[in-house]
Amino acid sequence: MTVGTIMAARPDAPERRYSRTESFVRLGAVVAALVVAGIASWQILLFILLFIASIIAHEFGHYIVARRTGMRVTEFFIGFGPRIWSFRRGEVEYGLKAIPLGAYVKTPGMTSLETDIPPEVESRTFRAQKSWKRILMIFAGPAMNLLLALIGFCVAFSVWDEPTLNSSFPAIEVADAPGDPASPASLAGLRTGDLVRSIDGVAVDPNGPYDQVGEIVRSRPGKQVPIVVERAGEQVTLLATLGTRPDCADQGYLGVRSQVNQSTIERSPVEGVGAGVTFFGSAAWDTVSGIGKVFGPSGVGRIFRTVTRSECDDLSTRPVSIIGISQIGGQAVQSGPQATILLISVVNLALGLLNLLPVLPLDGGHILMTTIERWKRRKQPNYVINYAKALPFFSVAIVVIAFVMFSALYLDTLRLF
Repeated sequence: MTVGTIMAARPDAPERRYSRTESFVRLGAVVAALVVAGIASWQILLFILLFIASIIAHEFGHYIVARRTGMRVTEFFIGFGPRIWSFRRGEVEYGLKAIPLGAYVKTPGMTSLETDIPPEVESRTFRAQKSWKRILMIFAGPAMNLLLALIGFCVAFSVWDEPTLNSSFPAIEVADAPGDPASPASLAGLRTGDLVRSIDGVAVDPNGPYDQVGEIVRSRPGKQVPIVVERAGEQVTLLATLGTRPDCADQGYLGVRSQVNQSTIERSPVEGVGAGVTFFGSAAWDTVSGIGKVFGPSGVGRIFRTVTRSECDDLSTRPVSIIGISQIGGQAVQSGPQATILLISVVNLALGLLNLLPVLPLDGGHILMTTIERWKRRKQPNYVINYAKALPFFSVAIVVIAFVMFSALYLDTLRLF
């Protein structure tokens, strides 16, 4: 997502060329790695390929608009690291690199930091173009992800009936699957269909969210608590000794979840498109809100406490890395094409919106710089924004983004072991 923009902004640098034999050896190693990954889990491999395709689509948006507006494009590569294979068509080199986890397009002159561009090609660099062309070229990357998300939602709701899960909370479902250890709820005598009224004297709002049960239980690991439920119209008080989560001894565990009713919504293709557009709008709002929470002070603080082991890891309150999303994606692929399309659409939506954050080196940062430069030129026609002076203003945001991304990768890696 953001890597393509970063790579596009770097100056041309000499790169070692490999012989044909070396190229085939490296290509063989990549193919072998993909085969091994496919044998281990073809579902995860398929989702990773879909994720890579989403990033390639992002870069293709930059590429096609750059070419259409007369900008010079010198490279379009899938992957990073050592070059494995490439060919040149016109002035663009297309190819594959050793680490197939993304793509990049190189457009000379993305910033004022590039000083080694020949004078004869300066007029076709990114920085030499009109402001609207530069903004359009940068926005085209996130726009491709947003378009893929919109199409995905429309397809998912048009081709298949929409599955729905309606919560019946305060009715609960007890975790007592055959073969599983008895949960504290089951041992205490709770039954599926009970209506929870209070836990340890704390009233449960019947019109509130289920998470209020979790908030009460998580703070009482190992404690014996009275639970009042309504069963067949009568109030029953039960005594439960809370357990602890297997992955977090500091949090209590009861072994219940909100009871849900499963159903489907049948729609015509036209109605499905309308539902897809509506879902796109609500999902976009939720994604923007989620990004604000994750990168806000409370979100960063929660991630810091999780990394330092002073707080338990909770996937519902933090972002996931390529490792985490691949595992979730593998489960979606296993569930069927509709779940896969919905998830990859959500991923594209997140990629598009995250890249529009007004922070360098994200696409939104380049749009912001171009907008500032255009505004300054109203009084200074030849004004060129100095990226070297601008970058320090983004230093805090860059550090926060890097911290969140690497923390997610670290936490998802820990979950593998």
